Amino acid sequence: MTDGIVGAFTGLFRGRRREDELARVDAEITAFGEALARHSFVPGSHPDDDGLLADYQRALDAYEQAKRNFVGDRNLRDAADVLRALDEGRHALACVDAATEGRPRPERRPLCFFDPRHGPSAGEARWAPSEGAVRTIAVCAADAVRLSEGLPPIDSGLRERQTASPPRPRPSATTARTADKRKPDHRPPAAATHPAPAPASSTPYDTWPENTGVQQRRESGGSTGVQLVRTDRRNPELLVVHLARAEDSWVELTSPPGKDGRPRKILTHGSTLSRAIVPVPVDGSDRIHLDMVTKRAWRIWLHPAEHIPLLTEEVGSSGSYVLRHPGGRTPLRVTQYEGTAFSLHELRPDFTPGALLIEGEGSFTASAATSRRPGLLYVQSRASWSITPATGLHKARTTP
Repeated sequence: MTDGIVGAFTGLFRGRRREDELARVDAEITAFGEALARHSFVPGSHPDDDGLLADYQRALDAYEQAKRNFVGDRNLRDAADVLRALDEGRHALACVDAATEGRPRPERRPLCFFDPRHGPSAGEARWAPSEGAVRTIAVCAADAVRLSEGLPPIDSGLRERQTASPPRPRPSATTARTADKRKPDHRPPAAATHPAPAPASSTPYDTWPENTGVQQRRESGGSTGVQLVRTDRRNPELLVVHLARAEDSWVELTSPPGKDGRPRKILTHGSTLSRAIVPVPVDGSDRIHLDMVTKRAWRIWLHPAEHIPLLTEEVGSSGSYVLRHPGGRTPLRVTQYEGTAFSLHELRPDFTPGALLIEGEGSFTASAATSRRPGLLYVQSRASWSITPATGLHKARTTP
């Protein structure tokens, strides 16, 4: 049965020319844009349903994200990102239709974790990348069968080959070239010297510190709007969000909004990440507003600056993160173990991204150095990663 399913998928994906595949994805973007243009929804027509406007905005954001993912030198990984964005957009538009017609908003199964071209997931499975922590992921029927049999997922050309069961710890690669400190070397690794992140019992962002004020923290469950009070409206804040379950959940920072005036997505629908650490600049208001969309429990708080962890030894985690560095031009070795885009910025005093130290995509290892003055470092990623300062003699890893 497994061979038959795999044969059908590989025949579908590998038998199609790359140009035809990309043209089909381009056509899907156009079709969704036309569906949005024809849609009858008028913002403000249902003031009693705040979620309706949020769903419509989510559809618009997904369309814009799909277009951004498909510019420049397009490849199958870009196509996969487009399909995920369009899937979220279609679900959002279906929610708009349901709400305007008085029906319950439809449930949504995320696309297959390994390749969105496999279609909607049929269930969940425990899986670990070759150099990362075990996690629960949504998989299509074919991949579910393969994982249950101890086989890797379907090799459709999108991801690296991975093991189906938790792998033995084995080192990742360092790169031969480190002369360019801003762009990593994506060549296949030649040596294995650096272990992947592992869970620890206590982490800096696991829960709010004891001195966090009651107006700077909230804990509840289910979908709702929520606000936190800034400790000082003249200073930026560091926001930490935890979800009990990532699947079918997302979080938006509605105030202050992003640069385009729209809500800023902190955690996205279909992502495997359940935690986000986000710098929030000053906007003149003493409140920070979020929309929590989830069926499970959640915790959020404004993290006191004095409890931002100091980078003195190796740190490994997943997703966004903020660290303090002591300055002094400390050399750093940065590794991302999987995923798409990665960037490491210094944060300006107003908590907006400053100097770019490293950017990359997928699995890579690269080098950089902190500035001479002490400051903050901001990791933006959707995957597992580690940062090792040259001065670090011991290893302390955080939970993804």
